[in-house]
Amino acid sequence: MVRLIVLRLLESFFRRPLLSLAPFVLALLIGAGYIFLSPPEYLSSGKIYVEKESLLASLTSSNNDVSWWVTPAQATSNEIYELLATNAFVRSAIQQTKLEPLMAGGPDVVWETFTFFRDTISVNTLGDKLVEIRATTDDPELSYQMVVATMDTYLKWKMNNDFQESIAAQKFFEELIAPYQADVDAARQALIDFLSANPEPVRGERPPGEQFQLDQLQAALARAEERLSAAQENEESARLALVKNESLIRQTYQIIDQPEIPLRAEFSIAGFIKNMVIFVAIGVFLSASLIGGGALLDRSLRFPVDVQNSLGVPLLALVPFSTEMSVPASSIAPAEAEQPSLQPQV
Repeated sequence: MVRLIVLRLLESFFRRPLLSLAPFVLALLIGAGYIFLSPPEYLSSGKIYVEKESLLASLTSSNNDVSWWVTPAQATSNEIYELLATNAFVRSAIQQTKLEPLMAGGPDVVWETFTFFRDTISVNTLGDKLVEIRATTDDPELSYQMVVATMDTYLKWKMNNDFQESIAAQKFFEELIAPYQADVDAARQALIDFLSANPEPVRGERPPGEQFQLDQLQAALARAEERLSAAQENEESARLALVKNESLIRQTYQIIDQPEIPLRAEFSIAGFIKNMVIFVAIGVFLSASLIGGGALLDRSLRFPVDVQNSLGVPLLALVPFSTEMSVPASSIAPAEAEQPSLQPQV
């Protein structure tokens, strides 16, 4: 059966070889046209160096949230990809590019712009502490703008992430300081008034009632001063966090290679080979389908093995195939007419 299938396929191919190869050649031509006629693509990239523990972080005992089994570059790459999935982050980055006018379009245009931005930006890790952000478009300036916008938006997000919390904490404790100061002033004034009305006796000790009241006033003043001191320390810590945050981010994330506007189009050998392999595979599939379809639809008996497999009867004889040309009878008649007759004449 396998021999019959192979014979059928070979016969289907060699019966019409040009027609069988036409889909393959057509796919190659379309692939070459697609590759050489496609608009040029311009690649722009920038690199960020991620320091796991900066000097300021160690001096201020700032905890690092990077796990020991995840490198700083991997953590940063994952964080950027997660932010790219949010519309707020992408919208903030688009504001810094020439894609901003598209945001005035309808919902479909906005959605397509967001999708284009997400699909264009790629984030790669280069070692343990180096992150590369790339963008490839048919506009060199747009590629440059998208990389710069992504890097700047990410660094701003890192700074604002703790900045908002520090602002809220500072405002909260600032609002507490004023009433706490008023409580301290009131407790101090109450103690002064009590001492003025009940001075220290010249001889002996105070009566137990006065001493108990004095102890209560002193304890109230101590509690008020303690609360005020704690609020002031927390407010100072929040204010210090505001100053520390930006410096910490700039020490932790350093832009090593600034993005540049690409001057030449990007040509990738790997991409060229990949595209050609795809079109070659399509051509092979179409040609194989044409050959297989021709062999499947052909019901004629072309080989001796077809007789037994198709008709189910044994083969008795086979007419040999001859390449010699037969002589027509009309060409022999005149020659016979010219030969003398051997019959007697009457």
